Formats: sequence, C-alpha cells, structure tokens
Amino acid sequence: MKIIHVVETWTGGIATYVKALAVKQRDLGHDVTLLCDNSQLDGDLHIDGIAVIDYRSSRNPAKFWSISRRLQRCIKSLYADVVHCHSSFPGMYVRLQRHPGVRIIYTPHAWSFLKTDVTTPAKWAYGWIERFLAQRCDQIVCMSFDELRAARKYRIPADKIEFIYTGIASFDEIQVPIRNNLSNQIKVGYFGRLDYQKGFDVILESLPLLDEHLVVHAFGASVRGGIETASETRNDPRISYHGWLDAAGIGHAMQEMDVIVVPSRWEGLALVPIEAMRAGKVVVVSGESSLPEQVIHGYNGIILRDLTGKCLAENLNRLTPDECHRMGKNARHVFEGTFQIDRFLTTLMSCYERA
Repeated sequence: MKIIHVVETWTGGIATYVKALAVKQRDLGHDVTLLCDNSQLDGDLHIDGIAVIDYRSSRNPAKFWSISRRLQRCIKSLYADVVHCHSSFPGMYVRLQRHPGVRIIYTPHAWSFLKTDVTTPAKWAYGWIERFLAQRCDQIVCMSFDELRAARKYRIPADKIEFIYTGIASFDEIQVPIRNNLSNQIKVGYFGRLDYQKGFDVILESLPLLDEHLVVHAFGASVRGGIETASETRNDPRISYHGWLDAAGIGHAMQEMDVIVVPSRWEGLALVPIEAMRAGKVVVVSGESSLPEQVIHGYNGIILRDLTGKCLAENLNRLTPDECHRMGKNARHVFEGTFQIDRFLTTLMSCYERA
C-alpha cells in the first residue's frame, strides 16, 4: 500500500504519533511518504526508508487554495492509495481538493472548535468548515471520547467517524533503563510546547508555591503563541529548561522524572500521559478535554480540580516517593492494558482498508 502522511509542524505529540505510525507501516512493507513543511521543523527530519517531501504551509487565507493545489498535484504524482492528514491545516489543504481513487483519512488531533481561547461564533464557524470538509474524506479518526462528544455537538457526520485510542511502542522496543529514586527529591517533568493550550503558564504560576524537595524540568520550546513569561524564569533555580528532545531522548528524560505534569486546556488525546505511563510515572493532568479519560484519580495519577498554579502546587506538595512509586506501577499497568501500539496499528490499518 502506498501511504502518504501530511503534517505541518514536526514537533511535540504529532511528530511522535506520526513517526511511530509511519515506522510501523514501513516495517509492515508499505511504501510510506511524509509531506511536511520543512520551515516548521525542529532539527533534521530523517527516517530510514521513508521519503520526506517539503511543502510550504501558511496562515494566510489567500494562499490556502494554491497550497491545496500543489499538494493535490504532489499526491497525484506519487500514486497514493491512502493519504492520512494530521491536524486542522493539513486536513484543510488536502480536503479542499478532490482526489479520485485515493482514500483520504483525517485525524484532527483536537478539533479546532475545542479551543478555549476563541469566541463561540468562531467555534461554530470552525464546526461548519469541518462539516463541509468531512464530505471530502473517507474517514475521520477521533482519539478520545471528548473528541467524539464534540463531533456530535458540531454535527460532524457520524458515519465518517472512527474512534481509535492511540498506542505507542513499549520500552521493550526502545530499551530505556528504569530509574530508581534513592532520595527524597521529587523531579517534576513537563513535556511539550510552552504555550497557552498546553498550560505552561500554570506551571510557572505554581513555582513559588512548590516545596523545596520538588524541582521542575521543562522539555520543549515555544512554537506559535508561546508563553512569553517563560523568558523571565530562565534563571529561576526552581525550573530547568532543556529544549526539544527526540523520541529516545524523551524516553530517557521521563525515566529521570518522578512525576509528569500535563496541564493542557484542550487535547485530542495527549501522547505525553501515555508516554509517562509507559515509563511508569505518576501523571498529573488537568480536568479538561480528554485528559481525565487517561487517569484514574489516586490510582495512576491525579486529576486537578482547578487549573491553577495553586491547585497544582498543593497536589504536587502532597506527593511522597512512596506514592510516586505506587501510582507509577499502576500507570505502567494501564499502559500495557490500553495503549500498546500493536492494537492501535491493527485497528488503524483496518480503517485504511475499509475507507
């Protein structure tokens, strides 16, 4: 099968998701190509056996049609069987045109109308656009019940939607050593963009309220609309900044943490909690969007009652190394039972074939 993945930025969760999927598909013998805006890369993009083709995205509506036409010509020249577009803008670029004989799969990775920083009229406008574009694809892959509920609210055609929980590779495959915490210090990790959606401002707000035995490590960087106040904390001893890491680097870094915090305001299905559970770490999440679907409060992590720095600090301050160990073991059990990549891949490939 000739498969094309269309993405825009190659950072964070989408990069992790698409790379894992593309590599597995390559290993199954499929011909996989990645279309990506190279100007949005964080470092080099090279995956053995997978071709990477550059295109230029834009937020300028006057350019949408020409971008869409260029992608249409590229897809036609590659004789694709399946085109899987990831997130709103690639989904729009691809679906503005018709692609006879090609199966079009779309994964929103959080609907645009789930955003909490836009007006209600804007959300309904996004919903209208998504309903229109839904007619231009064979299947829409939702990754959480929250996305399903939102799709129903905004009247996305139910016959187009497939629900598939994401899966990722286990540590047995990437071989990352397990860390034992021999001190009373608790390391808190944040992995993701330093922006409003991901709730990085909540991390910053919590810093002055954290007990001395808690230290915060931020892995990521600002992309579009980043939290500007991050620069003001560069010399704060309570937080260390490490920039973006590749998949192996994330695995190693998570092993060095005791707690992973995901204070996002909206998500499709966040990969960071799944990666944290794979690492056997406590997951502290906001009560927003799909995040409560991934955590059983007090069992494998904590769901924040309020998305504030005060609430986050209070919950982190109550954690002990023993609690981290207990909930971390439970988190690993949840990962093994729900988020293994083989189950995810089998279901998604069936979706490709049915589309």
